Amino acid sequence: MEICSCGQFTDDKKPQCPRCEALNILGLGTDALENEIRSAYRLLSKTWSPENFADDPKLKEAAEGRLQDIHTAFIFLTPISTEIGRQQRPIYLSSGKALPNAPNAEATPATVSTNLATPGAAANTNPSSGLWRKIYAYYKKFRLVLRIAAIVFVLFTGRSLWTVLKEHNLKNEQVATVNSTGNDAPAAAKKSFWDALFDELKKLDPRNPEPEPDQQAAPQNAKIQKPAKAPSATPKAQPATEIHKVEPYLTIGSTREEVLAQQGPPTSSSEDKLVYGKSELYLKDGAVVGWRIDPDSSPIRVKLWPHSSVDPDQKAYAVGSSKDEVLVIQGTPTAFTEDTFEYGRSIVYFQNNRVIRWKEDPASVVLWAK
Repeated sequence: MEICSCGQFTDDKKPQCPRCEALNILGLGTDALENEIRSAYRLLSKTWSPENFADDPKLKEAAEGRLQDIHTAFIFLTPISTEIGRQQRPIYLSSGKALPNAPNAEATPATVSTNLATPGAAANTNPSSGLWRKIYAYYKKFRLVLRIAAIVFVLFTGRSLWTVLKEHNLKNEQVATVNSTGNDAPAAAKKSFWDALFDELKKLDPRNPEPEPDQQAAPQNAKIQKPAKAPSATPKAQPATEIHKVEPYLTIGSTREEVLAQQGPPTSSSEDKLVYGKSELYLKDGAVVGWRIDPDSSPIRVKLWPHSSVDPDQKAYAVGSSKDEVLVIQGTPTAFTEDTFEYGRSIVYFQNNRVIRWKEDPASVVLWAK
């Protein structure tokens, strides 16, 4: 069993999980969002069109195989709702094969994204293989916990050192006062700073518990009667910690626990809302019913699935198109209501689940409408 660079386990002895392999075919990283997947698919479809290699049969044949792989990866990454539970790892025609160099590379648009869609290009940025790749995967999965532990350790150590320094300065003042009166300084006050630090560290050691005050004052030869131990109560069985599976996307109906498992602690929360930076997830009865996502500062992986089959080769939508067609072509909206889909500052308006108009902000998100 291998561990993918995204932290998921792969059961078929391949270095990447099916999703990362498909993203690699499109030249994307493991954290790519849906709009990035669709943009890469459109760019690569135009780049590897066999028409661009009409003068070279070998390049044309290789481009047809690459275009088939690009289409297969895109279909795997954007399944319809009826295909989610029965997806299998796709088989790619050109996986692991190098493409021949295109003639006149400077004038051929197909060579613009050769490195972008070559299998293994994205994987070269990850640790090479074996033990280091597994360590890197575990680090990515638990880096938040490690950072919190490091901060707690630094704060605790700094507080302990500040306490030791304060007590050491106080003892030095006592030594100066005693010396000024002509008396010998007590042994405890003559300790150096490092001795005092060592004594403080010994107090923190659970194997050397600090004696009670009455025991410190008792003579060494006196017998100290220890209090009888109270009968220990039978410990109650602790409930097993529930483990929530981290889903690749959040969607309508996702529970609060699934959101926390994927996104971690929110910056603020209430009974009906979880806030992560500038993004918000809206809840009702403990389940997600809507969202408003800021993909630039606070991206969250969310997904709306179409309820009917839509032609994946359809390039644009128009007035009268259904919501499912808009979802397949434009992708999951950053915010939505019953009559609107928002994509940044661009908005598509619906009436009876059909497009009636849209408002496009090219500086935010370009709408694929005609």
